[in-house]
Amino acid sequence: MKNLLSLSPSKIFIVCGLGLAMTLGSFWHHQVNQTQLDRMSVLNQGVGTCFNRISQTFTAMMIRDIQSPYLHQGFMALSDECLNETIKGINPFRQNVGKGYETLNKLISDVHWFHESVVKIHTPMVAGLKLDAPLAPLSEKYGKMETFKTGLVDAIEDNSAKLRQIQTSDELLMGAGLIIFVLALSVLSLQEFNRMQLSREIEKQALNLLKSGQANVGAIVDQLVDRALTTQHMPVTAQIFKDYHGDVLERMAVRIQEESNDTTGSENKNERPYEVPRTDTSVVESSAPEHKSSLKEVLVSLESMHSKQVLQLSDVRDVQLNVELESLEQMLNAAVSKLASRRTENKKILVTNQIHTDRTIVSLFLAGNTFTASELEFGGVDDKAIEGIDTNLVILKEMVLSAGASWHLENKTDRQGKITGMNIRFVLNRATRESRTKNLVSVMKGKKKDLTREMMN
Repeated sequence: MKNLLSLSPSKIFIVCGLGLAMTLGSFWHHQVNQTQLDRMSVLNQGVGTCFNRISQTFTAMMIRDIQSPYLHQGFMALSDECLNETIKGINPFRQNVGKGYETLNKLISDVHWFHESVVKIHTPMVAGLKLDAPLAPLSEKYGKMETFKTGLVDAIEDNSAKLRQIQTSDELLMGAGLIIFVLALSVLSLQEFNRMQLSREIEKQALNLLKSGQANVGAIVDQLVDRALTTQHMPVTAQIFKDYHGDVLERMAVRIQEESNDTTGSENKNERPYEVPRTDTSVVESSAPEHKSSLKEVLVSLESMHSKQVLQLSDVRDVQLNVELESLEQMLNAAVSKLASRRTENKKILVTNQIHTDRTIVSLFLAGNTFTASELEFGGVDDKAIEGIDTNLVILKEMVLSAGASWHLENKTDRQGKITGMNIRFVLNRATRESRTKNLVSVMKGKKKDLTREMMN
């Protein structure tokens, strides 16, 4: 059920349209065959009626009922006309009858000569002559006509049976299309119901944040908006918001810190200020020389070293990093080589980055594979050696430490908890134009509740 609910609405609409097309197409084809079947039934009845008239003429002649109305030329002329009208009715769909059309033509010809023979024998009898004339030739002609009539009826019945079989297939296809259409609509309804339930939950959570006074906590708001956008099937917009909001929060934190430094030493007459020490751990004063290595330049170099089928850059923005260019290139190349050795089904390694105020995060993701438990543990410790770890991973860790960066190994999961792939994330310091002060301490004024909320944000 989760897999059905995770399908995109566009795919469900396609399936829904396919089911509807199957239903309507089968219904139209069924009606066309029903029209032909009705014509076959009318043709069968017409042939039976016309041949009954011929049989009445033949019977009257065999019992030598000279005064019978069935022996009148007008009656026999109407019998001929009956067969002529029948063949006119069969002309629009003569191909469907097959050999039956030729049989009907032969029957009409024999009936004409049969009536001519009846007239030649009956006319002297009416005058009282040749009352004992032999009737064997008439019997032979009638037997031949009866054979044609039987063949024509059989051809009509065979064609009608084929049409009924086709109609049965149309009915099955019509039922299958209707089931697909109803199921697709049901899945759409379930998705809409699920989306409405999630929207209610998100609105309820937002209301609780307002009531509890936590509506201005950046991390919570970030998560809330991200969930709301994802619920509306807008994952790209959600990711853009997360990147933008994270950058805004960092800028606000730096601005608040700078403003608080300007107001150090001032006192509020009504309230005693709380001294809140703050340490900027993301900026470390170092006597080491400042490096300015271009991330874009390194990635272009990696693209030239690896095949286009291996590496894929996804909206990577350039940034100057405080890492030696050669060390950065070797570190990222080692990470790409490590993931490339685990590729399956020719899946590409996706490279992305997130830029923050004083650092950037570079991620290398490979779908369809995962890190082992020992590899994840190895990536989380600083100096502990773990047996059985791949040598390439050990070398990569040494490169990260020597470059002064940090890393993290993880198996990414989707919102249903299903693992989607393996990811290596590097955190690298950005190159700065001016040196910044280490361990900044600021004094902020206000109530304890306001200060706590400001620190959370």
